[in-house]
Amino acid sequence: MSRSWVAWASAGAFIALAIAVHLGLLDRFDLIARAWARPGDVWGAAQMQADLVVEGLRPIMVAVLLAAFTAACCVKRRSLRPAAFVAGACVATGALTVVVKIIMGRPDTHGLVGATGGSFPSGHVIAVTVGVGLAVLLARPDAGRWALIIAVLAGGFMGMCLLLQAAHWLTDLLGGSLLAVLVLSVATASRWRYRLPQRTRNDNQSTTSIVRRSSSFAPVVAVRNDSKAR
Repeated sequence: MSRSWVAWASAGAFIALAIAVHLGLLDRFDLIARAWARPGDVWGAAQMQADLVVEGLRPIMVAVLLAAFTAACCVKRRSLRPAAFVAGACVATGALTVVVKIIMGRPDTHGLVGATGGSFPSGHVIAVTVGVGLAVLLARPDAGRWALIIAVLAGGFMGMCLLLQAAHWLTDLLGGSLLAVLVLSVATASRWRYRLPQRTRNDNQSTTSIVRRSSSFAPVVAVRNDSKAR
């Protein structure tokens, strides 16, 4: 399946899920999942361990780590293209997430609505999924579908931790994954990804010098072999 079809499929699934959540069609499903993940709303050992992941990889921390990794890539490759690529993807992701949250205005599992919008979709899942996906694309611009697979696995792990804490409804987590896949599939199909420099200038210069040296040595080797034959 091409990345364009992945983008269209994730967009369609996200819209359908958002409509179902807004109409309350999946409320019973969310209640069952919440009761299974955190029975009796008890904060136990599993929730404490999950909290380490949730707090350690909250959106602001993911943004800081991604910014540091992007800066390192810019320095190593002597180009600002990685920064432009990541900045564009992050701005689009943040704007889209906030707009949807405000439109949905969904209360979380404790009946609260945050200052930046409702609980749907999960910003934690979106941040981890998109952040990991962009990092993989920076490291390997030709990663393609593997960038999506690795990113979805990372976002799924964050989703499991949030579900154990009952910090989000299950459909919030699914919505976050779908929105993140939409952003990443568009990013991987973007021409900017193919413009990311994959080698530093020093690497290119060293490669060119090696080729020149080998080509200059070739006539000398040929003359020596010819003299030996005589």
